[in-house]
Amino acid sequence: MIFLLLLSSFLLSNPSDTLKTPFEKSGGKQSATYQECIAYYKQLSSFSGEVKVLQYGTTSIGKPLNLVVVSKEGISKSSEVNRENKAVLLINNAIHPGEPDGVDACMMLARDLVMKKEMQLLLEHVVLLIIPVYNISGALNRSCCSRANQDGPEESGFRGTIQNLDLNRDFIKNDAAETFSFENIFTEWKPDWFVDTHVSDGADYQYTMTYIATQHNKLQPLLADYEQKILVPYMNAEMIKKDFEMSPYVNEIKEIPDSGIVEFLESPKFSTGYASLFNCIGFVTETHMLKPFAHRVHSTYAFLNCWMQKANDDYKTIHQLHSKADDAVKQQQLFTMNFKSDFTSVTTIPFKGYEAEHKPSDVTGAPRLFYNRDKPFTKQISFFNSFIPSVKIQKPIAYIIPQYSKKLISIFQNNGVLMQEISKDTVMKVEVYYITDYKSTDHPYESHYMHYDVKVKKDTQMIPLYAGDVIVKVNQAANKFIVETLEPQSSDGFFAWNYFDGVLAQKEYFSDYVWEDKAFQLLQSDAQLKNSFEQEKKNNSDFIQNPNMQLDFIYKHSPYFENSYNRYPIVRVINL
Repeated sequence: MIFLLLLSSFLLSNPSDTLKTPFEKSGGKQSATYQECIAYYKQLSSFSGEVKVLQYGTTSIGKPLNLVVVSKEGISKSSEVNRENKAVLLINNAIHPGEPDGVDACMMLARDLVMKKEMQLLLEHVVLLIIPVYNISGALNRSCCSRANQDGPEESGFRGTIQNLDLNRDFIKNDAAETFSFENIFTEWKPDWFVDTHVSDGADYQYTMTYIATQHNKLQPLLADYEQKILVPYMNAEMIKKDFEMSPYVNEIKEIPDSGIVEFLESPKFSTGYASLFNCIGFVTETHMLKPFAHRVHSTYAFLNCWMQKANDDYKTIHQLHSKADDAVKQQQLFTMNFKSDFTSVTTIPFKGYEAEHKPSDVTGAPRLFYNRDKPFTKQISFFNSFIPSVKIQKPIAYIIPQYSKKLISIFQNNGVLMQEISKDTVMKVEVYYITDYKSTDHPYESHYMHYDVKVKKDTQMIPLYAGDVIVKVNQAANKFIVETLEPQSSDGFFAWNYFDGVLAQKEYFSDYVWEDKAFQLLQSDAQLKNSFEQEKKNNSDFIQNPNMQLDFIYKHSPYFENSYNRYPIVRVINL
């Protein structure tokens, strides 16, 4: 008994000796399993009241999504956060479980923050939130071989969920239970900064760590200015001090980085693109697949350490900027979306790579690319990091969502969007969109045949609305989320993700032999219709040769044609 008490006392006084992670115990060769990871955080919480393990919602296999909260005060509720004195940071791990570097780095980071005196200072003005394993079903689908290009660990999970979804394409469409649970966390805690941890594919180069910072042209200007002028330069300088010099993510224009790299655009379907809709600055860490696993984990740890240090130093600025950005978005009138790279704007950056060469393939005999690590180089390369919007939207006073769109309304509620139900049936003059043209993918993308290149025309109509329909005023901090999801031209909006495909199907038609007589009568009685009909005959040779096309033209310009065909069901309120 005395021995057990002495042992317990020893463990409590030397917790770091007993809290080695599976990564550390394996000499940097193994990544923690899902079960080991959650058990580890629970063990850590038993050693320190500064660590809380919470559960939010569910996942696609019924297991809860865990959230670890690390704070000096032992906070377990978002309402306990003193926003004047704290920056709230969120780290998401294993959205792609074959890329587990963040899983193991965060386990060590959380331990060191509460067990090492010099690290505890980082919690003075920071509340750290960690999602230990986001894609749980993918993490449980574990093997040696899910990442053919990657140097370790010995085993890791699979990219897709049990539904074979990529969760980092789901942050608007919400097909996965995980997404709904994540957005519940995000809405409740309202993080100021966010990091999603990954491992890259692609070219070979000298860096272990590359990064994607929230694309500044689509970030609220106050935040973009801070990110580009202060945060990104700080992170680069500090990582050099830690012997992990970084590069922007290597998204090469052509085959090799020498051709120049284009900043990765994280639209709202991606985690950091989603976060930016709520004025949260995001980073994606992309360690290099060909670097040893241990080196990648330590570089991720270093990045998160530097990131926390800057947040702890700048907590007052972070709070003020987030608050000012929210206020600015409430008042913002013009919203931009569907960004594309501006190749007329280019800068150069130093890049440390390897000479790319070609040689005959031992497999096919054809020329193959390889990077010669015996020929490292440092050279200036082109970096295209400016983007321009292709769509600009003047916000309405409000949108009205039909009550049958229950999933959409649920998503809005989960994201903290303020709404109210219409109390009684009414008729209102509103602005409506008609979908005049669109393209769709030939093959499913993340379970959807997505629409793109959407063209619309506007009309003002008297529309019946019903008690229970939902009005969403565009006067709130969530305005960017509201506009970007509800406008049909948005490349990641609900229309693009097939939420309203029902309006694209015509429901009523005509029988030729019956319509012939009515069409003739309409042409005789409606001079404007007859003039349009004759003009179409003059301008369109196919029209003259096609009787059905002529009858259809008259039908679609007559009172008999359904006014709801191709009419987008979300309407814009222009006067209240």
